[in-house]
Amino acid sequence: MEIITAASGNSYIYEQRTGYISLVPSSYMSKGTLSSYYSDKIKYLTKFGLISNKSELEFKYKLLEKKDITNALINTHQIIFEVTDKCNLNCYYCGYGHFYDNYNARKNQDMSFDSFKTLYNYLKDIWITSNNKGCTYLRISFYGGEPLCNFSFIKKAVDYVKNNPIKNKRIVYSMTTNAVLLEQYMDFLVKNNFEILISLDGNKYNDSYRVFKNGNSSFDTVISNIDKLYSSYPAYFIQNVKFNSVLHNRNSVKDANTFIFKRYQKYPMTNELNVFGIAMSKRDDFMKMFHSKTKEFSLMTTDEKKEYENQSPFMHNSEKWVFNTCMKTYSTSLLDVLSESYLTHQTSNNIEIPTKTCIPFSRKIFVTVNGSLFPCERIGNEFYFGKIHDGQVEINFEGILNIYNQLFTKYANICSKCKAKDFCSVCIVSDIKGYEVCSQTKPRNIKDFISFFETNPNILRNIIKTISII
Repeated sequence: MEIITAASGNSYIYEQRTGYISLVPSSYMSKGTLSSYYSDKIKYLTKFGLISNKSELEFKYKLLEKKDITNALINTHQIIFEVTDKCNLNCYYCGYGHFYDNYNARKNQDMSFDSFKTLYNYLKDIWITSNNKGCTYLRISFYGGEPLCNFSFIKKAVDYVKNNPIKNKRIVYSMTTNAVLLEQYMDFLVKNNFEILISLDGNKYNDSYRVFKNGNSSFDTVISNIDKLYSSYPAYFIQNVKFNSVLHNRNSVKDANTFIFKRYQKYPMTNELNVFGIAMSKRDDFMKMFHSKTKEFSLMTTDEKKEYENQSPFMHNSEKWVFNTCMKTYSTSLLDVLSESYLTHQTSNNIEIPTKTCIPFSRKIFVTVNGSLFPCERIGNEFYFGKIHDGQVEINFEGILNIYNQLFTKYANICSKCKAKDFCSVCIVSDIKGYEVCSQTKPRNIKDFISFFETNPNILRNIIKTISII
């Protein structure tokens, strides 16, 4: 437990292990010392384990076990199918393009529909036979390449799911698309209530890295198709369509937001170029193209920072911190806390793995065009997680445990004393040598988060509103 003083001068009791946080009014503080009332309160909270009387508390971490991966498969709520590695564009910064060397060669091939049926039925059987039925919905996502280049697969998948429903699972369809073929297939997408993420980097100049195979701009075609969808199905567009803008040296957060909001009344997600898997020979050229959100926000005026605050690089970590501190405390049953020593219970039953790396397949399962399995579409091909072949799903449990636990061991000592535990962004399999950076980096102070939400209580309210039970 520690007393943290925010930029405003307000003091807070904060216990990182349980996420407990409580304002201490200034009238109860005297030269940095708590009044007798709050001293008694701390004794009470310590008794029931919500806080500890130790100022420095090391965290204990466990390594990954097979049951963790099995439970992750049961509870996964998204499957992403790379339905084709074909694409009708030749984007200069593509994650499967010339900058990167950590992916399998693109061979203009389509995914076998047997792969879809095999994995779908594998998971369906798990949910039928397991006492744990997982979450209440399953998001089935289509990815590429450009997924609409293999529309027949998508249609077959939707028809198959309709004819083979999973009891107590609400199916949600989603797709990431460059919108080149959007007009041709939009009636089907609307009919089946697809959630669509459209890649668009801003105006014609901002979007000029997104070109056809012949080098011509795709912008006019894409905008025409988006406009058609907007005018034909306005209610659907408002509800189901989102935009993603990749940042580079021809656009900015402000550019992308200005164009897309003015034309479609939507703010895009903005993401930096993927920095993992860059070929050594391409790093200089890559850095010339790279656009840092952190740097852009540091140069913004106060009003601009306010306007684009939801896309601030600080916002993502702030949300993580809220979910792992405030919400963890207030979602805990008071009866549970008072029935036993909460801290002891937490220590013995909820020891975490180092970093905030996802347990493989806990958030999603990514299936490549050739049937290889990964826990995420952003992970390279350095590791073998599993494969769909010959009508079977093979999960490489032993290999996953070996790789992850070797890497977790390198982080454990660093994580045990790290203040960034609740907003860690490290993925050990995306950045294989990230532990070298972690050991040298001073994380953002907890004070910054508390001060930020004091100044912006509306953002805290909005984060809490986004919580959904799955």
